[in-house]
Order: sequence, then C-alpha cells, then structure tokens
Amino acid sequence: MVRVKRDFVTNSSSTCYIITNKTNKDLELEEFVKENPQLLKQFLREYNWYAREKEFNPEMMISCAKKRERLKSGINYREFGDHNDPVDNDVLGHVFDYILRKNGESKRFKWEFDYFNR
Repeated sequence: MVRVKRDFVTNSSSTCYIITNKTNKDLELEEFVKENPQLLKQFLREYNWYAREKEFNPEMMISCAKKRERLKSGINYREFGDHNDPVDNDVLGHVFDYILRKNGESKRFKWEFDYFNR
C-alpha cells in the first residue's frame, strides 16, 4: 500500500519579540526602523538569495512599519513573520522574523527574542 500526502504543507513561520521602548512616550514602529537601518543591511547580507523575491529596501520597510501599531513606552510584545496574514506577510515581517532573533539595543529601543511560532 502506498500513502500519498495530499494536503498543503507550508514553511511559514513567525517569531515573537519583546521590544522595549526606552523613552517615556509612545513611538511609531517607523521610528524603530529608521533608528536601526543595520537590521535590513544584515538581512540583505545573510539572506540575499531570499531578498531577490521582494523589494527589500529602506523605503519599503518604512512603508510597512506605518501600517502597524505604535510602540508604547516600556515593554511591547510583537510578532513578525512570513506567514499569510495580510499585514504580517510583508518586507518588514520577513526581515524582522529572522534578524531580531539576535538581541540588540539602540538609543531608544531594546529588542529580545521571546518565542517561535511554527
């Protein structure tokens, strides 16, 4: 007897992060993107084979960030990924899903890995 798998298998994923807004006022995610251009550069360096499929550039990252919730002062939980959610399946979701896994800090923000969703 031969078994054949007939359903769809996806490689989509998302990763949850804790992004701390170190200021005492709410900031737009766009400000996080502008303050951390090294994140896109790192993604392009490490995943250049993947980046050819979409427009991975600073302007697109900022455009995607404008569609998302602001980062309140203090701790914020965020999920980024390459799954089929209409907002999340964008350039920002793809880049941050992989690159924010390496904890980091900038002048107004700090980010750390929380957990994977597979």
